Formats: sequence, structure tokens, C-alpha cells
Amino acid sequence: AYTRFGVELHFPFLLQPTTTIYGLTFLEGGNAFDSWREFSPFKIKRSAGFGVRLYLPVVGMLGIDWGYGFDHPNQGNTGRRSGSQFHFVMGQQF
Repeated sequence: AYTRFGVELHFPFLLQPTTTIYGLTFLEGGNAFDSWREFSPFKIKRSAGFGVRLYLPVVGMLGIDWGYGFDHPNQGNTGRRSGSQFHFVMGQQF
């Protein structure tokens, strides 16, 4: 079982028929659980960040995001946070 929440805010820079460029900011939270008994929609791992998307008709969607994870990736470990991460996006997302 899993839960996922997300909010995105898009800022258009260039809206042309052949090229679209926009910036975005996001807030996300989610978690996965081994069974329904462990499932709790409020035990989420949180992150926030920003990015840029470029759409070219021949290539498709390209993007780069920077995100910061506020919680540790493993539930039982209270050590280091996920921290700063970069992500590259290629192709259309679902």
C-alpha cells in the first residue's frame, strides 16, 4: 500500500507553438507500506523543490529539478535526511 500527495505551481517563461519553457515549484509527500495494517496516510516523507521544463516537438519534454528531502528514507533510522538531490526528466510524465 502507498500514499502520495503533490502540489505543483508552474511559471511560464516562453509559450510558443514550437517551444514551451516553464519553471515550477513543488511540494510532495508520500510513503510505501508492507501491509494494510501498517498503512497510515499521515506517516509521509516530505520534499520540496523547483525545476525547469523545456518542450521541443522533435525531442519531447526535457527538464531538470532540484529537490530537498526533509525526512530519512528509512522509517526506523533517525539519522541523516535525504537532503539535496538533482533529477533529470526526459519524456512525458504520467
